Formats: sequence, C-alpha cells, structure tokens
Amino acid sequence: QGFHMRAVIRKIAEGVVVAAIAVVVTLLALEFVVFRTILVPDDLLPNKTINGVVRYKPHTVATFRQPDGTTTRVAINAQGWNSKHGTYKTERTDGVARIAVVGDSYVHNRFVEISDTFTARLETGLNARGTKAEVFRFGMDGAPLSQYLHVLRREVVKYRPDVVIVPLIHNDFDEMYRGLKSRYASSFMKLRKTTDGEVAEVAPGTFRPGLADKLRASAAFRYLYYETNLYIHAKSWINRLYWGGSEEWDPAFISSAVDIRKVNDHESNRFFARYVLREMKALSQEHGFRLIIAMDGVRDAIYDGRKPMDYEIGRLNRIARDLTAELGLTFVDFHDTFARDYALHRKRFEFSYDWHWNERANRLVAETLEPLVVQALRPTVQRKTVMLSSQRMPRVPGLREKPAGAECAEKSKPADQKTAGVSEAPPLPARRKSPQNAEPEAVPDPKVRPTRKIPMRDA
Repeated sequence: QGFHMRAVIRKIAEGVVVAAIAVVVTLLALEFVVFRTILVPDDLLPNKTINGVVRYKPHTVATFRQPDGTTTRVAINAQGWNSKHGTYKTERTDGVARIAVVGDSYVHNRFVEISDTFTARLETGLNARGTKAEVFRFGMDGAPLSQYLHVLRREVVKYRPDVVIVPLIHNDFDEMYRGLKSRYASSFMKLRKTTDGEVAEVAPGTFRPGLADKLRASAAFRYLYYETNLYIHAKSWINRLYWGGSEEWDPAFISSAVDIRKVNDHESNRFFARYVLREMKALSQEHGFRLIIAMDGVRDAIYDGRKPMDYEIGRLNRIARDLTAELGLTFVDFHDTFARDYALHRKRFEFSYDWHWNERANRLVAETLEPLVVQALRPTVQRKTVMLSSQRMPRVPGLREKPAGAECAEKSKPADQKTAGVSEAPPLPARRKSPQNAEPEAVPDPKVRPTRKIPMRDA
C-alpha cells in the first residue's frame, strides 16, 4: 500500500511538473513570439528623474501602434524629451530665435509623427517665413499646470528661450491640487492651500520604478492591458486596490475627455491657476522671455453647435482668459480657430479612438501660434498693438489686443461672441547673464508626499 501511494504521489508530481513546464513554455511563446511578432503592442517608454524633473529615459526610440492601423514614432532626445532635435544645447546660435513649449501629452504628442506635431510645424513655418528659429518642447504625459511651472524653473530657463508657450488643457487645473494616484504622479509638483490662505508648493519626489513598471516591461501585459482597453474598465478598482486612490471612472460624466465631477471647483481652479501664472510671469521678467498662454477649445461645443459656457469645461477657458488679462499676459484660445475651421470643413480635431489633437488640429495650432511668436520676437520698441490680417500673416480668428479693463466689457458679451484676447506684456528687463552650463540646485526629498495623477495609459 505504501508503494502504491508513493507511485500515485510520483505521478501527481510528474503531472504538476509537466503542467508547469507547459505553462512556462506557453507564456514564453506568448511573450517572445505572439506578442512580439504578431499581436504587437506599443513599445515601452521608461521614465527617469533628471535634475529633479521627471521625463523619459534619454535616447529611447519607440513605436506606437494605433487602433486604425497607423503607427507613430517617438524619439526621446539626450535630455529626455520627444523632439526632432537630438539634443538641446544650452549655447545659443547667433540670429536664431529659441522658442520653448511646456506641457503634457499634447506637447509630448505621441499620436502623430514628429514632423506633424504643432511644435515641429511651428519651427518649419517660422523658418519658411524668414524667422530663423528652433523650437524645444518639454512635454510629459499626465503633467498638470503646477508641473509646468516646475519644469520652467528647473529645465527650461537654462536654455535661455526668447519665447515660452504654455498650452493649457482642461485637466490641467484641478490636477494641480486634487489627489490622484498613479505610476509617476508623485513626481509632479503639486499645490495646496495653507491655513492662512496662501499657496504652498509640494515638492515632487524622484521617480523610482515599481511593480507597475516591471509589468509594463512585458509585451504580453501591455497588449492584454492596453490594446484591449482593459485599462479603461479596470481603472477604478486598480486605482483603489493598488494605488490606494478613490477615483471612480464613469463614462457618463466624461466631457472632452475630462471628468466634469472633478473640475467644477472653479474657486480653487482660479486660485491656484492665478498663482502659477503669476510665478511664470515673474520668471519671464527675470529671465527676459516672452510668455504666451494658449488654451484648448471646447470641442464638444463646436461639434454640437452650442456656446462654450454651456459646458462645465468652458468655464476653465473663461478662467484662463480672465487671469491672463489680469496679469497682462498674451493669451490665445484655440476655440476660435477650431470653430472657424469646423464651420468651413466639418472635420474633427481628434482621433476616433483618442481625444488628443490629430494632424489637422496640430496644423491649425501651429498656424495660430506662428504670428504670435513673430510678434513676440519683435524688439520691444517696435512691438505695437496689431490686428492680425490675412494680407500680412495667417488670419487668427477672434484674436485682438485687449486693453486693461476690457475684461469687464468682455463679460457683458454673449459667450459665443467673445474673442480670445491678446494682451501686451510690459517691457522685459535685459536677459540675466549666467554661465551657459550652470545647473540649478538639486531638488530635496519632499517631506510632504504630493498627490498623484492618472495620465493616459498610466494606470
């Protein structure tokens, strides 16, 4: 009987070993054959913190495969940013203007080819019209407006740009101060309100790869989790169970790819946005660059033929317009550009599978920014209020110079008649001279752990 029992146990053990080997072989076949040659997911873009700023791992090249069968290529340069420029040199070339663009995934722009991004088109357009220029972009998926300020301080100013453009997206506001949980959002600078009503900055932490990054290294995991859209349906419970957050994903509350339940604290949106824009203006005066603030249009309103203020996110466009007028900053609302183009061509500005700007929107954004950059590059003594004309430069619908106090008159207009104001900033002091290769001081480890954010495909 004992011999029989040992024989049974041996057979069971052999079966378990065979089954284990079969599972391992199957997983290896799926990982290294099926999901790397047949059902191929997007390539991996690792993250890294350099000089206190989270970015992408330098010298990474990745291919992204879109649901419509197209592919796009991302080329991360020596400094960790997706760009046509292989390296960003701190040295300036005589006679070449330098423009910096700071933002999130709309600036990183992985859904279109590098040559079709609005930053590349802007550079091409400026040079074609005789304005020698180079455009450096600093885009990071999921970054909020507060992180733009951090990037501007720690990364952008050392390149001594002539113009800095900050495109705002509708989730930039609440995610400055609202608690979110994700893979690298603790590496973003956040803001909080102190007991005495002041703004306190919560320093970003250093990005350190964790379990989520190990899983993302697997092609099988990336395909099954992302390409099947499982990450959308699993976002809520993964956020709660793994990240310890409290996000509840519900498509019924999504407008323009934004959860309107999260963006309706407009008192806080205005309070923290005012602080960031004021700090950015101070940096522009200290370092001698021109600051242009831009804003995505309320695209749902355009497609539905309604007024922007009929939508919750339309109030964010109003906040951006009001604050830039209050601070004397140049502002352009792409809503006017998109609305005019849609009325003529009935073509949408995002992909059928994603809300990011498509090639058409990128082209229109570049064409809208181009005359503003040319105007900003003029010497201060020659810079005057102008009405953009199709005879001199591409027409920017609704763009005009807004004098001080015009915001009161603006508020009295119906929402669909309002225009994006361009306010002339005061003269800037001479650019501060500093060693070309000087590096800012390192960011200390934060004592307060910042809140997190869930960017596209980062759950």
